Amino acid sequence: MSYLLGIDSGTSVVKSVVFDLDGKEVAIARRDMPVTNDGIHSECDMRAAWALTAETIREVLTQVDADQIDAIGLCGTACGFWAIDADGQPVRPAILWNDGRAVKTLETWQADGFHARSFAIGGNALFPGYPLVLLHWLHEHEPDTLARTRWLFFHKDWLRWNLTGDIHTDEADAAYFPGDIHTRAYSLPLLDEAGLSHLADCLPPIAPSHAITGTVTAEASRQTGLRAGTPVVAGAVDVVASLVGGGACRPGQACSVLGTSLLNTLILEAPSLVPTETGVQAWMPDGGWARSLINTSGTLSIDWMVSTLAGEERRIAAETGQNVYSLIEATVSASPLGARGLVFLPYLNTTGINSPFVDPNARGQFFGLSLEHTRADLIRAVYEGVALAMTDCYRAMEQPVEEIILVGGGARSAFWAQMFADATGARITIPSGSEYGARGAALLAGVGAGRFASVEQAVGRMVRPSATYEPNAAHHEAYQVLYGLYSELSRSARPNWARWRPVYEYFKGVSV
Repeated sequence: MSYLLGIDSGTSVVKSVVFDLDGKEVAIARRDMPVTNDGIHSECDMRAAWALTAETIREVLTQVDADQIDAIGLCGTACGFWAIDADGQPVRPAILWNDGRAVKTLETWQADGFHARSFAIGGNALFPGYPLVLLHWLHEHEPDTLARTRWLFFHKDWLRWNLTGDIHTDEADAAYFPGDIHTRAYSLPLLDEAGLSHLADCLPPIAPSHAITGTVTAEASRQTGLRAGTPVVAGAVDVVASLVGGGACRPGQACSVLGTSLLNTLILEAPSLVPTETGVQAWMPDGGWARSLINTSGTLSIDWMVSTLAGEERRIAAETGQNVYSLIEATVSASPLGARGLVFLPYLNTTGINSPFVDPNARGQFFGLSLEHTRADLIRAVYEGVALAMTDCYRAMEQPVEEIILVGGGARSAFWAQMFADATGARITIPSGSEYGARGAALLAGVGAGRFASVEQAVGRMVRPSATYEPNAAHHEAYQVLYGLYSELSRSARPNWARWRPVYEYFKGVSV
């Protein structure tokens, strides 16, 4: 048997998954990522991240012989700051994409027009955890860190370095460095305008996502159990890996990744700057552009809801072994569509909101709360708020969407999938399996190893639909009414979010 290994290192979990050439998940192992987050600073111990990744590889190899692994692909979280020195060692803990320390830098760039100029070149809206923003913050606050930096790359590149000793990044991740969407290369002018031209030599070569850039070293073989010499491809940022792992690879297709963040993506033949100064844009492996609008609180909103509003369901689940999410969805059945007019803005992430507009001060809220509302209404409003956020993002891209492929952890909920269909008015399709990012990484490895002639051929072999949800016309009409209020609330709240920031800073620093 021939197998492909996909490694998916996310914000909170790293997974190694073995697939056969038909896309079936043969073996899987998971470990929690060593992340620290105090509400502003979000960091990861890079050495621990590799050690845990090696553990997952060793675990799957108890079920599959290492000689059966044809090739390896990787994907990981975007942006942040991942860097090594001349000896190949981390210069500091990695700073993750959801870090908020550089908010003031971003606000300055928005005010002086640099944000707009950056977007026109890179097609990416800057946010606090974007590499260019973090590099500028480090330049001002940790210059010694940058002085010791030899290579700047991304999450999955650090893992590949440990597997192969290879220094590359792929074309999808490179788009965020910043890249130039018109030339599909690094934007050195943006680096220069940010006062960071001295870091140009720290940018690694760019390779196609499915290109073999190295092989497993003897040391990595010792640590993981992999066969030395096993080919490893460049890999991709997690959003692109999840796109192809879910079956989206051609212009015109739409795919939402419902993970910690909610990434709503259209694949385009040419780069797009609509809507302006918001969202991100990556380069697809076989050409094309992935235009993504992101609500940074996808399943994060549900995690918050479970921890704060679902104490009863958590208790019952602990006592009976039932699934807590099934219990929560049963609770929600007591609340009608629209949660009796209660609207939730799902902007809980400390980085604020990235799409369909950028505001690092954005925060979540319930609107319309009164004595008539129940706990079930609050819970339902959280689910509906995320569905309305998806609607908001696709509408902002101003292109018709008839079908949305839904992947990520949140795609496991049939209740939520139907809600997304009703809110957006689009058919929701769920691919088979569950590990879409890892499948996309493995699929790219299969192309690199010559098992498939193209990404599209690999998708046709390794991805198939599992469930489809058609929108209910009456429900969609009702959600249109709710969306109108949701949209107005999110835009009108911006002045008060700006006023909120100094209040938050005041009460964070005093005790009364």
